[in-house]
Amino acid sequence: MEGTRLQYSTVQSGEFSIDFKRFGSDPNRMCDLSLPKLIYEEALSLSYGAIGVIVGHEFTHGFDNNGRKYDKNGNLDPWWSTDSEEKFKEKTKCMINQYNNYYWKRAGLNIKGKRTLAENIADNGGLREAFRAYRKWIEEKRQGAEEALLPGIEFTHNQLFFLSYAHVRCNSFRPESAREQIHTGVHSPPQFRVIGAMSNFEEFRKAFNCPVNSTMNRGSESCRLW
Repeated sequence: MEGTRLQYSTVQSGEFSIDFKRFGSDPNRMCDLSLPKLIYEEALSLSYGAIGVIVGHEFTHGFDNNGRKYDKNGNLDPWWSTDSEEKFKEKTKCMINQYNNYYWKRAGLNIKGKRTLAENIADNGGLREAFRAYRKWIEEKRQGAEEALLPGIEFTHNQLFFLSYAHVRCNSFRPESAREQIHTGVHSPPQFRVIGAMSNFEEFRKAFNCPVNSTMNRGSESCRLW
């Protein structure tokens, strides 16, 4: 493979990409495999909450409002039944409305729920999939025994999982960049990628004992696709 090996410093760059002639294959995601996201040996809850959610997010794109139109080989070939498509579209209305109602103070604008739908579906699905994977690891590899609490920290590892995900999405924007993000971006603003997905997830509510119908516990109004 001499001559074809990619330098790690190169693939860590988000601007680097390879076109594999398949839908969804051209962005470079190796840039996400960097510290502190990759491996926390002291607490795998942090790794599952960081890189685990990113992996789950990308998997879920295969079943969002765009990815669902492509087959397993990446070819445009709608394979869902008409009934499945209609039920899917009906369920997306909940998530579109949820994100439409988020007001980003930095931009002075509301999020565009329809424009950001695919990424919001992936955020919500990825969070659920990664948490499920973490709990499966606890049950199968540790026989149900929780990881030891980190020194000086009183958070449980379920709580640390969610905090790790929020940390990955930590960001800042100038007002003009924030407005541009709303008008042209396909991702929700980082803070709402956290609030939106977590407030829909019952395991987050349990971990932090969120009151019903609060900002972080949408209760019966929660949206779920996968």
